[in-house]
Amino acid sequence: MDEVAPLRTDNLLDAVEATLRAVDPAAFRVVPILREGQPADVSAIALREEAAPAAQAALEADPAIASVERQGQRFLMRFADERIAETGAGLEAGRFTGMETDDLAAGTRAIVDFCDPNATKALHVGHLRNIALGQAVSMALRAAGADVERQSHIGDAGRSMGEAMAGYQRYAAPQTPQEAGLKGDQFVGELYARYAREEGPPADVADGDAPVARDLDERDDLAQQLLTGVEQEDPQALALWRTVRDWAVEGQNETLARLGLRFERIIYDSQRTQTSKAVAQLGIERGVFIKEPRGTIAYLTGDDSYPVMPLTRADGFPTHHLRVVAMWRDMMLAEQGSELIHLSGDEWKAHVIHAEELLTRLEPDLRVLPSRHIVHGMVSSEVDGELSSSKGTAQLVDRLLDELAARPEVQALAREGEPLVGADDLVAIAVLGYCLDKPVHKGLVMPSVEHFLDPDHNTGWRVALAWAKAWEAANDGAPDPAPDDPDYRHIVLQSQVHRRNLAVALDDLDLLKYVRYAGHLSGWYLERERDARVGRVMRAILVCGLGTLGLVRAGLDAARAETLRRAQTTTGAATP
Repeated sequence: MDEVAPLRTDNLLDAVEATLRAVDPAAFRVVPILREGQPADVSAIALREEAAPAAQAALEADPAIASVERQGQRFLMRFADERIAETGAGLEAGRFTGMETDDLAAGTRAIVDFCDPNATKALHVGHLRNIALGQAVSMALRAAGADVERQSHIGDAGRSMGEAMAGYQRYAAPQTPQEAGLKGDQFVGELYARYAREEGPPADVADGDAPVARDLDERDDLAQQLLTGVEQEDPQALALWRTVRDWAVEGQNETLARLGLRFERIIYDSQRTQTSKAVAQLGIERGVFIKEPRGTIAYLTGDDSYPVMPLTRADGFPTHHLRVVAMWRDMMLAEQGSELIHLSGDEWKAHVIHAEELLTRLEPDLRVLPSRHIVHGMVSSEVDGELSSSKGTAQLVDRLLDELAARPEVQALAREGEPLVGADDLVAIAVLGYCLDKPVHKGLVMPSVEHFLDPDHNTGWRVALAWAKAWEAANDGAPDPAPDDPDYRHIVLQSQVHRRNLAVALDDLDLLKYVRYAGHLSGWYLERERDARVGRVMRAILVCGLGTLGLVRAGLDAARAETLRRAQTTTGAATP
């Protein structure tokens, strides 16, 4: 990105940009020099040679610039020590000087839809990548000043919901999760998996229909009978459905809280039961859907690799495809002023493509939502290979978090009772950070526990180590800037890149480069001897950076408040 707009004059790089824009708004490119031991702090390139003389004069007249060396159309600049000290003091004091970003997307509104679990089981590690990416996108937009709501679409109306109900009724009723000594989602998940195994897999379907295979299963078993009872509003079936669903959702929410995640908007599949039927009829009337001879309703995609998208079974039971289409259409009617960003795994790629086409044809006068899809590669496990909750081959998120939190590497680092650095805080950074450090389109292999806590293997753990070091009590205390110290100068300049990194990430909602910036800087910091001044600046950088990435369990506001409180204490000793 050639420039950041709007500019903040308290940001060192933006200040140089402002000086050069006064000469010519589009003739220069400002680039920070982040290699240690360089005599210059920042460079600027004149894109047009004739603009160079005026630029040199403007830079030499700028009191923030101590020296300017011209090399043809390139300028090498060093900031005045006073400017570095002023910026560093603000960072050490918890004012985040030059790092504020709430102007970058101010006035915009976004709904970010992710996670989208079924209310039939506990969250497993296959969910973690979607959760990490969705949380990061949400928090990055929020850090940029956007009005953001996180949304999750919970599947509580499909075939798997009936199987969870049947599993409970057949194997466990009237026992409760508390009586079984389990979280609600784990209790329901074990019963669902047991029923699914004993009843056997659904009939073979086309490869493209694999994600909705269970919804296409037309067997008349206990699961289907219970779903029919719910649809017909039988009081006993409805009570059982609500009980099982609420146990699962409550348990899932407890797990999400351990990762610092709470959804502002929850949408249930069951809220679209009647809407799905109405959309199916509307699609037939408008010539978008077809009714096949066997009574099913489908969408003909025109795509040889996936020619038919099934929307209902012969008995009218809607597939996940139709329930989602009904949800998106409802949001198109209600949320035309918002951006809707949806995250899904690439096993749903055909669904994403054809649902968008379908909605365009179904409602040609409306803007199609979601307005943006982020489709990520599938998750597998270094230990278990392919993940399947119904087959019992997917490690639960809770168990992964418990195992990591109990490891001696984490226990030695955690400071329970102190804000922001408990075992769960460090584990959340390690787990979610790992899920972010990979190109979105590529698959992700969940590592062994040992590799999760290897800073060379996991950027997230390296950042967690730096986070713990930055929050050591020895770093507490009032600002004491040292612009002549190379490490101090380097870390202050690094802080000023935060705005640009976020602006670049927002261009395509890809936070990989920002994750790697945080990882590289954390590695640099971990190699340094403890220095209170550097630690205080690093603390400010990590608060903003990890807050932007959604890795601070307590939230960005709480971390900012703690930074300010620590800067006002006198327990830390300034480095002489």
